Amino acid sequence: MLGPDIPSLKRCAIYTRKSTNHLLDRDMNSLETQRDVCSAYIASQRHRGWVEIPDRYDDGGQSGTNIERPALAALMRDIESGLVDVVVIYKIDRLTRSLSDFVRMMEVFDRYGIPFVSISQSFDTSDSVGRMIVNILLTFSQFEQELISERVRDNIRARKRRGKWAGGIPPVGYISVDGELQIVEEEAEIVRFIYAEFLRGGSYMAAKRAVQAAGCRTAVKPMKKASTQWGGRLISSGHVYAILHNPIYVGEIRGHESTYPGTHEPIISRETWDAARSLSAERKRQLPHSKQTDHFLPGLLWDSLGRRMLLTIEKDRGRLYYYYSSSNALWSQRESRRQYRSHAARLDALVVASVANFLSDREKLRSALKSLGVYGPELDKLSIKGTAAAEVLSCAPAADRPELFHALVETIELAEDHISITFRSVELRRFLLWGGTAKFRGRPADWKWSDARYVLEIAVRAVSARRTPVLHIRPREESAHQHLDSKLIRLIQDARLAQQMVDTQRDRTMSELAAEFGRRKGHFAKLVRLNYLAPDIVTSIFDGTQPPMLTRDVLYNADLPLDWSLQRRLFGFPPAERTLSVQDRPATLGRCS
Repeated sequence: MLGPDIPSLKRCAIYTRKSTNHLLDRDMNSLETQRDVCSAYIASQRHRGWVEIPDRYDDGGQSGTNIERPALAALMRDIESGLVDVVVIYKIDRLTRSLSDFVRMMEVFDRYGIPFVSISQSFDTSDSVGRMIVNILLTFSQFEQELISERVRDNIRARKRRGKWAGGIPPVGYISVDGELQIVEEEAEIVRFIYAEFLRGGSYMAAKRAVQAAGCRTAVKPMKKASTQWGGRLISSGHVYAILHNPIYVGEIRGHESTYPGTHEPIISRETWDAARSLSAERKRQLPHSKQTDHFLPGLLWDSLGRRMLLTIEKDRGRLYYYYSSSNALWSQRESRRQYRSHAARLDALVVASVANFLSDREKLRSALKSLGVYGPELDKLSIKGTAAAEVLSCAPAADRPELFHALVETIELAEDHISITFRSVELRRFLLWGGTAKFRGRPADWKWSDARYVLEIAVRAVSARRTPVLHIRPREESAHQHLDSKLIRLIQDARLAQQMVDTQRDRTMSELAAEFGRRKGHFAKLVRLNYLAPDIVTSIFDGTQPPMLTRDVLYNADLPLDWSLQRRLFGFPPAERTLSVQDRPATLGRCS
């Protein structure tokens, strides 16, 4: 135990940052210089119990205009985990140049009692004078950064007005040479092919399928660094859509509010461009864009195989149908994986109801808050607010739901027999504290600071039976070796008779129904419960193909779960097969000549 004159140890983390990657490959660079100065200062404070922790938090090539930096996120997570007591930096602008971002950081620092020290500016945020100095310095730092940003934007606008390429990665079909765009003929042929297929097939899907069937790839292009190359990838759906909407291919440069005649050579003719624009405008009148709907799951929804699920709008006989469907990833085509589809409105309603039910369930809500490190009186205070938060969420206007759910939820994963909803615990805490008087907005910059997540699983089948059946029931095979169990079959038949009595005699009590059925009340209730068996388990019993372990006594005495996949595992059945119909199999990919 430490004596009264011996200070407690303070674990000090050094954070360094450099805006560019220039000279970072040298042994002695700006990051190392910052670290040496901070290490020397920590060593001078040894009498206060300060010790430097070995973990490095170095952000090389990271701008100070935002706080989405890997090393800073790692530092924040370690603070949350209780591994850091003091943060030491060389200069305040190494931490951030934004006053609003600094305020967010200070909220986290204050919550965990973490002071930070700037070496070159001689202040410590553990006192009020230090805080005042920080705010003054950051105000000037942010002003300087905004002036630099305005000069860069003005320069980009001036280049575009003169028809010049503003920089960045050149679009498909071009390469940048001394700041000017030059045509890459190999890619230019792909661009012309995409426009021709779009006009011939009359849809983006037709163009995408043609490109994928041809196996078109982008050309490999060198970057500024001789050792770095970009390209060589298959043309994706995003590429196809971007190419068909980019005026650069007709010799124009897109500005902020208009387009300007470019100095580069066009790839397609004006007639082709106008025809594509006309066809695109016609398609927009036929089908609404996904952003024009009230469906809020795009961007959150994935299937259990890791494919993003997108909102699909189809028109049949003048009526619009909305579905969430898996993206047709190349790997899933190679493995012949079928796409998952789910009715959009029903899945939206299911997610809202599930989240509201979770917020109202105090036990689950407390578990989620504990994952954030909330305990004691604060845990009790927040868990009480769950019911009111559930009511606010259920009654939220459709226009507010996208932003609300994209803040609370990180991902929603759709499997054939369940849905997994992953909550951001840090936003969950904010939502419970939110008064509901204004629109709830998430703080994306805070998400990387905390690894705390809570996963909620709902046993439900939300995958639509489009091409393969949701219920995996096959006809009885005559050649199968059958072991009919008359006792098991009789048990299922009794269960159905008991359920029929419950359905048709609703004016009678369970005791009266059991007496008429000739069974005790407890036995009668067990029979009714057996009607919730998975259909494929029931058919296997009638076919005599059930596992040997499944006997009448085992089934009758089991604590029957409602989850069908868990029932199969409990009674020794293999997992349900995921079949793929011929229509799902993709065409063989070739090469674009």
